[in-house]
Amino acid sequence: MKSAVMLMAALTALSSSANAARSYDSYDAFYAARPGAVFGNPIKQPAGPLHLYSDSGEQGSYTELRSTLDSKIVRIEVAENRITINGKTYRFAHATTFPNEHVIDIYPGNANVFLTAGTNSRPPLLCVEGYGSGSGEADRHQQIFLLVNPLASKPTFLHLPSLLSSCRAVVATKDGKLAFPKNSYVFDDAQESRIGLLVSYYSFENQHFVSVPAPNQLRLRFTHPEIPFQFSVQDED
Repeated sequence: MKSAVMLMAALTALSSSANAARSYDSYDAFYAARPGAVFGNPIKQPAGPLHLYSDSGEQGSYTELRSTLDSKIVRIEVAENRITINGKTYRFAHATTFPNEHVIDIYPGNANVFLTAGTNSRPPLLCVEGYGSGSGEADRHQQIFLLVNPLASKPTFLHLPSLLSSCRAVVATKDGKLAFPKNSYVFDDAQESRIGLLVSYYSFENQHFVSVPAPNQLRLRFTHPEIPFQFSVQDED
């Protein structure tokens, strides 16, 4: 009898530990823990003030970053409305945008740029993320732009879903596809309070955004209704 009680206590402790490991107060940490995550840490931002530019009547600021990809130097400039890689400029407004998303300017000083080498199953990737100005729940929406094969002559340039997402959310599936989440709120039974998030994955194939069966959908449950920044993984479909 005593042995049975001790065994039950041990199983309960293990169950509690497993559940605790699935609770988060950071979406970056959550996405970094997902299988197949392709991006690690962002390129370190340089210290000091931003650079200013004036071009064809347009004025603004930008930050300069340097990294390497396949033993090649990569020079990156991030401005409010574009990214420049080794002198080639990609305006955010020209990216292929996920349905119902809207491009806004970002603040270069707080932008993050991620770069990862290619593998046998996928090309190199560059991703930039940043927040623009806004009020209310603007801090729940991050502008995310993905360049597939960024040093190619014509890379694929995508504007990904923004709600509670990140460059770190991009994953590679087992068959080599790139997938990223489209998040939507889950409401209570009365349809009055947002109590969680449904994480559904999409890919970009044949010039279209399409849903993919893997990774599976995830349901996140907020620790407190209407406050999405503390949550646990409820289940996977």
